[in-house]
Amino acid sequence: MSMTMLTILQIAQALSAYTLVTLILPGIMLHKYLAEYKMSERLIGYFLAGNFYIIYLVFLLQFLHISHPITLQIGTIFPAFFIIWKKRKSLHIVSKVGNFFQMTIHILRKEIGLKTLISKGWKKFNRKYSRGIKQWLKRYLPDILLTAAIITGVFYVYGINTATVYGYKASDIPVHNLWVNEMDNNNIFANGVYPHGFHCIIYYLHAAFGIQTYILFRVFSIVQTLFIHLVLLLSLRVICRVRFSPYIGTAAYLMLNIYNDNAIARYSSTLPQEYGMLFIFPAGVLAIRFFQEYASFQKEIKECNETLKKQKKQKILGYLVGFAISFSLTLTVHFYNTMPAGVLCLGIAVGFCSRFCRWRYFWRIIVTGLLSIVLAVVPMAVGVAMGHPLQGSLYWALGVMSGEDDEEEETAQSETIITDKNGNEIRVVGDVDEALLEKLKNGEALSDEEASNSEQQESVESESLSETPVQHQDQTNNLKRVSLFTKLQEKGKLILTEIWVYCTKSSQTVARIIVGGIFSLLILGLLAMMLRKTDYGGMILSIAFYMLFMCLMQSLTALGLPELMQPSRMCIFFCYSLGLVWALNVDALIYLVFGWFKRNWVMNGTSGVVLLAASVISVLMGLIRTPVTTGALEPNESIICLTNIIRENKPFNWTILSANDERQMIVNSGRHYEMITFLRQLMNLEKNSEITFPTEYVYFFIEKQPINYAGSANGIDLQPVSEEGANTPVNTGGGISAYISDTRWKTMSHMYYWAQAFRKLYPNELEVYYETDDFVCYKLHQNVECLYNLAIDYGYNNPQEQEEK
Repeated sequence: MSMTMLTILQIAQALSAYTLVTLILPGIMLHKYLAEYKMSERLIGYFLAGNFYIIYLVFLLQFLHISHPITLQIGTIFPAFFIIWKKRKSLHIVSKVGNFFQMTIHILRKEIGLKTLISKGWKKFNRKYSRGIKQWLKRYLPDILLTAAIITGVFYVYGINTATVYGYKASDIPVHNLWVNEMDNNNIFANGVYPHGFHCIIYYLHAAFGIQTYILFRVFSIVQTLFIHLVLLLSLRVICRVRFSPYIGTAAYLMLNIYNDNAIARYSSTLPQEYGMLFIFPAGVLAIRFFQEYASFQKEIKECNETLKKQKKQKILGYLVGFAISFSLTLTVHFYNTMPAGVLCLGIAVGFCSRFCRWRYFWRIIVTGLLSIVLAVVPMAVGVAMGHPLQGSLYWALGVMSGEDDEEEETAQSETIITDKNGNEIRVVGDVDEALLEKLKNGEALSDEEASNSEQQESVESESLSETPVQHQDQTNNLKRVSLFTKLQEKGKLILTEIWVYCTKSSQTVARIIVGGIFSLLILGLLAMMLRKTDYGGMILSIAFYMLFMCLMQSLTALGLPELMQPSRMCIFFCYSLGLVWALNVDALIYLVFGWFKRNWVMNGTSGVVLLAASVISVLMGLIRTPVTTGALEPNESIICLTNIIRENKPFNWTILSANDERQMIVNSGRHYEMITFLRQLMNLEKNSEITFPTEYVYFFIEKQPINYAGSANGIDLQPVSEEGANTPVNTGGGISAYISDTRWKTMSHMYYWAQAFRKLYPNELEVYYETDDFVCYKLHQNVECLYNLAIDYGYNNPQEQEEK
């Protein structure tokens, strides 16, 4: 079986397991409790309940030091047994079990044939459910087909890269892998207290379903990316009034090739921040539904009987509970997700300000929000109480949000003062090349690219390069008289530039369309309020204000405000939120124009036509996105060899000597030895006269064409291994410095020429296990009672010392 096909099967396994525990099982147990809600609301409820339960089940078992596959599986099915036991009388459990055993006896005695049993069962199923299924398909078939198209689109855009590039694609994944590995030993927070919701999910899938952790970190990215888009779709289904507008927004976010590559590149990696994006929009739409439903309840309260009041109160409580769970999960998974979720809540508070300011709304939302924060903080507080310090990145994040990180960067930036041809003094902050400085001096027009760099890196005291000294002096004297409109205009240009640079493919037109779409929502929301469509108008205004606040968040640094999140990360959330903008613009336009029709087919038909037209236009204009391609931080050949080695050998009967990439992947299967540690030992053969590995098999992973580990994004390839590289000193720096950029070429060259020298000594023992033009894996088979000594002089052990001799 090819590695690509195996990866596809591994994706299917991870997707099935995650869907089972976060959708199917919660759906089975909660469908009666959530029967009063819309389908989209029920699905969101199942999803939130499933994730919340699994994460906190793992937390509980880890804190009690009893986390194990068996305890996890028992904990998973316990709610089902609890519900069955509670309803044992109404479910007639005893009689059903008796009928089952009786039927089994009839089959074993061959008193009834298996075909007859299946035929009777099928007929019974048809009589009971066939009519309902047909009606359900008739009602939801268009939605099923369009959802299938969205799923296909996700696999097309992101799945191909996952299935064909096998290694880790982000440098911090090995750290997360380490933390999950430590959870196998009931050692949660091994590296300090950190939001561990994501790690709980990965650990659970590994422990409960037997999927190896390194496989999950390889393939789970496509699973979470799929659910990120489906959650966007479901969230839009909750708040939109027109049937097909949610698909327009989701498809526009998924398929349009207008977003900056940095806004989507991280979807190729299994990372906590992207997983936490699953819970941002559910929190918002459930808060919106609370405002809408509670207002409706207040109007109808006098006409409702006690039973109906109780039902409505339970439904409203359900929205608040869902909001609390969803918001808490953003912080439980990754603190960065809490920022856009909080901004969304702020937008909703402004959009429904007339209701939010009333006490009966206010105290419910505030108490729910505080409860959600407590839910997220409790596991971390328990970790601190158990003696764990905070993890280092939390201190870094607090430093970024407090502005300390910005101050350090600002003091480190260089400043250049030049005088242009008109005698104006221009101060340039940051690193700028000589050619750009000459153009500034001469007052020449800048190219688009230079202008972009100038807007991001330069602070020019003169507003115009062509103004005279007198004009410049006049402008200085009139600075205090600048109108508010002019100041706002300048700030608007800064915000537009930030969106252009970070959120688009350097397209000013797209940036203007984005900002225009946001202001269009604001106008449509106000129009809806004027037409007395208060619930709908409040929702549109909520999203409009949310996006306005997101524009500010994207531009905090440019506006001179404290940076809460780097713009390169903020753009991920900003572009994700644009799915709301595209969908709600279409939804509001159609609803406000055709909403007065008594039948919905006019609105739905119009939205279908818009969806079809937008798809055709996007294809004709070449706006469809091609599959995402990102390089891995290790060769495909490494994963192929690793997979085969684990399958072919007994656990811990083998050792892999390689760079640090495989160390955490094999911690539960075999031994690993650092390549650079081995080479450093070889530098001094007098001190390290004997180097052995106590396993029957030893595998050596060597990149003949080293990958550019730290600089893979710049597209520069390193040169192949060579004697020139082997003749350079062995790296003695700390951390992963031996595997970064050009140093990796030197390290691999040393290792390659050691292998050639050892093969000359033992040609039959050190054999080629796997080889391509770019990679080679050598296999050493040895008697564990008589180990080979790997400490040999390969000619480049310590080149500098050898040259001096």
